[in-house]
Amino acid sequence: MRNGNLPRSSRGFTLVELMVGVMIGLIGTVVIFQVFAVSEGQKRTTTGGSDAQQNGVFGLFQIERDIRMAGYGINNMQLLGCKINGWFMGTNQPIAFKLVPVEIMNGVAGAPDEIRLAFGNSDLFMAPAHMKADMPTSSAAYKVDNRFGFTPGDLVVAAQDGKDCTLAQATELPGVGASDNVIHNSGNYKNSEGVNVPADYNRPSGLPPPNDVRYEEWNPATGTGGRLYNLGAAPTVVSYAIRNQRLVAINSLTPGDPGATFELADGVVQLQAQYGYDGDQDGDVASTAPSKVDVDIGNNTDQWADSMPAAATGTHWARIIAVRLVVTARSMTPEKRDPGTGLCTATVNDPRWIALAPSTIPPGIVLDVRTAFADPTEWQCYRYRTFEVVVPIRNMVWFPKET
Repeated sequence: MRNGNLPRSSRGFTLVELMVGVMIGLIGTVVIFQVFAVSEGQKRTTTGGSDAQQNGVFGLFQIERDIRMAGYGINNMQLLGCKINGWFMGTNQPIAFKLVPVEIMNGVAGAPDEIRLAFGNSDLFMAPAHMKADMPTSSAAYKVDNRFGFTPGDLVVAAQDGKDCTLAQATELPGVGASDNVIHNSGNYKNSEGVNVPADYNRPSGLPPPNDVRYEEWNPATGTGGRLYNLGAAPTVVSYAIRNQRLVAINSLTPGDPGATFELADGVVQLQAQYGYDGDQDGDVASTAPSKVDVDIGNNTDQWADSMPAAATGTHWARIIAVRLVVTARSMTPEKRDPGTGLCTATVNDPRWIALAPSTIPPGIVLDVRTAFADPTEWQCYRYRTFEVVVPIRNMVWFPKET
């Protein structure tokens, strides 16, 4: 049978009909992809804001938790603020930090700050022991009036008013005939389980000059002389900083060690902090207290300040009873640029620190996030979340008064 004899309903589609069908399918595909693109953009926006919130909250929580512990075991007002010198044998590098609960290292020209926190972990909250004799050399044993709470492996800090402090590690507490000695030799020591372990913080010949400080016998009449803090076997001296748009924690007791830096949160681009100075000593820093570059230690009023002056004494450091800080996190995925202008519009206004709000609108101090990007317009391709908190330094509020 020839095709020409088939009924019209059995002859199939014509070329025009096929082309119309293909066109309708293509239009439907375009519509589907447009809907998908809009949906994906909304998903990216929602997910990006969620990522920024999660990273910012987690980073702030880590810092806040350690601030609340800061200062534990550092319980002598006169010696607050002294520079601690030490040596980490693992990398053969020096250690240096201040004997304070919280130390803020300000970033330059709007760059992120760093916050260093210090606290001990001794099982016994104790006052520092007094030196019973002058030290003939910087590596000589510490002779103290009370060794209660000291154990081999504990990190100790020798201090004296007017001198730099020294970090060492107790390695032996001899008995009869030398029961006042805290020995800090290099090499190995026996821990509580009787296992020989290396002393990580005792340089064989002592610290190099000018840090090889010797301490003098305590004079009870004048209240001067050497003292010995016990920070415990595993004290914390940690710095929180931003490196490559990541919030990191750096162990300041193991400088140069590749494992000393821990990445905590990705996408964190700004960290700023201020000291809360209780100038009137009423146990509170008013939120409305003025904000300054440096604490005015001659003005006995509450202040929020970026820095402590070099002339600050232990009495001044003891008045730092709070820290306020802000963390800014960005979304993980950038928004697409406008095809016409080549610019991003995901963020058009700078993130701001509302705690430092002036009377102008919009309130707050601008937080510079541009420095995190090589392209000066790339920062606008991301969405930002800013988190603020005021944290009391409880161990300063509970500071024991010494007579």
